[in-house]
Amino acid sequence: MYDVSELRPSVRRQINQATIPERFVGLTLDDLASYEGEPEILINKWVNSVLSGEIIKARGSKKCGMGLLLVGKPGHGKTTLASVVLQEVIRKATPELWGSPDISVKNPALFVDYPKLLRIQQKSWKDTDGPEAFLMEQVYGDMPGPDNISLLVLDDLGKEHRTASGWAENTFDAVLRSRYNVGLPTIVTTNVPLKNWGDVYGEAMGSFAHEAFIPINIVSTEGDRRK
Repeated sequence: MYDVSELRPSVRRQINQATIPERFVGLTLDDLASYEGEPEILINKWVNSVLSGEIIKARGSKKCGMGLLLVGKPGHGKTTLASVVLQEVIRKATPELWGSPDISVKNPALFVDYPKLLRIQQKSWKDTDGPEAFLMEQVYGDMPGPDNISLLVLDDLGKEHRTASGWAENTFDAVLRSRYNVGLPTIVTTNVPLKNWGDVYGEAMGSFAHEAFIPINIVSTEGDRRK
């Protein structure tokens, strides 16, 4: 574990404002239980690529905007892992990675469960000048310069309420494509297997996900850790 109070003030603020679940704050990859297939190897390679400048707004890089897709059954540690990866990047990033040396004004990372993001989107329609509308612009990557959410965790994709209009699924498509096209990576946790994405999120998204993510199956050697 690490001590949040010992971090530089700007980094401590970024951790606190990323809305990471409190029970996971302070954890590192070394604190996690083991997984089948050692997904940590792929995750560490991705983290190193982010920190070396190959992913976030990495113009000309084949990895530009590429995120992580953590897929697995409930209780196997996907949310924990995503929270830890987010903290790893925040703690080790340089201000230049976020696109601005003036890191004091930057909130570069955000953790949010997908159903909550949908509620934020709905609120933004009622007040187009309110904080929810501003946050959604940051999420989509619509803000100028370094003012966007550079690294986003969308937790629990697949638990959103679905309607005949397909609004929830279409919103996910719009968020992911917009972020990827401007070089902003997204980490998604879900219990929907990638092979089923075409049925759930449409054929186009089922194909696009292979370009936008490194898919990683998360299987705890302990099984469901909640039981």
